[in-house]
Amino acid sequence: MSSTSRKSNVALQLAGVFLVLGILLLALSMFLEMQVAAFIGLGLTFWGAVLALTRRNKFVESELLDSTARSAYSTIDRMITDLNYGAQGFYIPAYPGDVALPNYLTNLREPAVYISSSFDVPPSIDELASGKFISSQTRGFFISSPGSGILSQVEKQLNLDLSKVTTAELCEILPKSLTEYLNLARKADMSLESNGANFKAVGIIYDSFYVARSKFKSVNMLGCPVVSAVASALAKSSGKTVVVKEQELLPENSVNVTFSFV
Repeated sequence: MSSTSRKSNVALQLAGVFLVLGILLLALSMFLEMQVAAFIGLGLTFWGAVLALTRRNKFVESELLDSTARSAYSTIDRMITDLNYGAQGFYIPAYPGDVALPNYLTNLREPAVYISSSFDVPPSIDELASGKFISSQTRGFFISSPGSGILSQVEKQLNLDLSKVTTAELCEILPKSLTEYLNLARKADMSLESNGANFKAVGIIYDSFYVARSKFKSVNMLGCPVVSAVASALAKSSGKTVVVKEQELLPENSVNVTFSFV
């Protein structure tokens, strides 16, 4: 067996393990209301889906990615309903990878979302860095970006830290990465606006999320995993907090999304 085949098989096995463990933890968190298990499950399912999607010369049914992501969003919905902390997701910019940070601030390198009714009093750096779930200073809570796994794969494929590119450059390279490298949409386009950006994807793999948008509060706030990855990338590139302002499902499984900088 060639080294390429062995690597592909290992990636497939890891993807399977991550997906199974992630789904089990998400199910456990729903029944036992274990928030830590929910976060671990979210991470494992997204990483499993990304590994399955990006295996060399292999393909995975879109329904599998769709179902695993739905479990994650269902868990986020439970958190939103239980905590009743407003209806807006704020994508916090992640710190560049090459910036020297003390150990207690290393969590600032990860894409995070702050869910609250407003951003008038933003969360503190200490709370973000400590990895807290519920803010003790404001009425809100923190989750990992649902698109963090996709964003990580984009940076890996490009061999680039997106905090080092301008938003104009991001509009050029991100759509190509999502379509040609990761096959998450047939076509994609991104452009800057006066205080934000517009993103359109044709044949997006998570189009069913928008058909059932009324079922998921979290999709209205955060977008599907692809849109979430774009929001995280915008926050990282611009250094500004980003919100998903508007989402529209168009013919041909197309999604048009408007982002705003806070």
